[in-house]
Amino acid sequence: MKKLRVTLNDKVYEVTVEVLEDDEPRYPGAGPVQAPFIPPPAAPYPSAPPSPAPSPRRPAAAAGGNAVFAPIVGTVTKVLVQPGASVKENEPLLVLDAMKMDTYINAPRAGVVQTVECAVGDAVKVGQKLATLA
Repeated sequence: MKKLRVTLNDKVYEVTVEVLEDDEPRYPGAGPVQAPFIPPPAAPYPSAPPSPAPSPRRPAAAAGGNAVFAPIVGTVTKVLVQPGASVKENEPLLVLDAMKMDTYINAPRAGVVQTVECAVGDAVKVGQKLATLA
């Protein structure tokens, strides 16, 4: 038998409790004692086949080309240029929305916009042609 003092709602009670098994080494409220986890020895991994080479991503403008391609899947939310407009390098051409984030598609070089091949609300895929520069 053990005597304990318990406080409940700012009122102190003294109670006597019968101890059914000796659990003194553990703190009150602790669960059963478990042996520490010892990981098994590491087995050698079988050699993995070589991973395939990543597919080359099409850049915003083809090397030496005049086209501007979509780098991501998204929806066109703004078209900032018209055909015939002259643009500087890195000037925004249009805005794509992907997962509620705006991505500005910039001119890869200075030039004149020949065509804009998308409109506000169009869903575009990766690699889809968006505009052409001269």
